[in-house]
Amino acid sequence: MSASSISSAFDSLMIFGAGGHGRVVADAALLEGSWAEIFASDRNASSCRGELLPGVQLRQLDASGPANVGVHIAIGNNVARQQEAAKCGLDRLVTVIHPAATVSPFSDIGKGCFLAAGAILGPAARVGDGVIINHGAVVDHDVEVGAFSHIAPNAALGGHVKTGQRVLVGAGAVVMPLKVIGDDVTIGAGTVVNQDLLEPGVYAGIPVRKIQ
Repeated sequence: MSASSISSAFDSLMIFGAGGHGRVVADAALLEGSWAEIFASDRNASSCRGELLPGVQLRQLDASGPANVGVHIAIGNNVARQQEAAKCGLDRLVTVIHPAATVSPFSDIGKGCFLAAGAILGPAARVGDGVIINHGAVVDHDVEVGAFSHIAPNAALGGHVKTGQRVLVGAGAVVMPLKVIGDDVTIGAGTVVNQDLLEPGVYAGIPVRKIQ
């Protein structure tokens, strides 16, 4: 779905995940101002009391409302987010974009994505389902981000970068233009990626190297 045409068929939003990332998503959803009701839930029943943020009630998962409520999976771990999305069903997933994000109307965003304050998404960028583009992260023009990846705060993907699925680009890391990142790659904070990283694993350093 193009960024210019993102809308929701749901009046209410359930944020699934009662941790810190859930609060960040709730903050953005409240500022969007497009929901008749926002509430939150979690598989951990002890987390489902009180409020996630003021105005965002925490409810037990079995009391989270009818099936026509939109859901945002607010879990930072890529694998866990993908697993919960599969249980929920992609048709129920809702994308949340903070009003302070900068999103080109010529970009394409999948279902269940989150763009935090200060995130930048350039023209002709394509973002798969369930992607997190966190605070201050830059996804430049013509970039492809694979499903259920996470671009951490202040990370930057240069033009024409392509990532696989479940990629984590750590805080402040830079992936130089035209580079290709394979599935299940983790890039450490502050790393400068100046080569393709095709094998799953953990990479870090300047110059980048595989450490795990």
